[in-house]
Amino acid sequence: MTWTIKSFEQFSVNQLYQCFRLREQVFFLEQKVDCEDMDDLDQQAIHLFAGDPVDRYCRIFGPDEGYCKIGRVVVAAEARGQQQGKALMRAAIDYCQQQWPGTAIKIGAQSYLRRFYEELGFSICGEEFDEGGIPHYPMLIPAA
Repeated sequence: MTWTIKSFEQFSVNQLYQCFRLREQVFFLEQKVDCEDMDDLDQQAIHLFAGDPVDRYCRIFGPDEGYCKIGRVVVAAEARGQQQGKALMRAAIDYCQQQWPGTAIKIGAQSYLRRFYEELGFSICGEEFDEGGIPHYPMLIPAA
């Protein structure tokens, strides 16, 4: 599988549109998230994605407060059930561990996906919280 990793400035207009469209389709139309997607953080993120059109995507942030962060993890409905979510997260985890060895990785995981993330090595590291009307857990892979 070929993954594309780009900074915001490296995106083509078409790639940027496809990534944002996927986020809109899943988070807002499917899951009915009730918060803004455009949070002014995309410009600082590393974007990991695959597919043409894009059907797997996440954004990655370098270390801050002792950990790097993976977020906006999304897989299109037609790509689910094929282990694409795990492949995406493994690629993101690998990227973090290669770029920032010895640094913890944190996510805000939708609560119903807790076991999915535990299978990838994450553990709950705090209380459940609400984000955009959806329950989430903070989860962490400790620094190696």
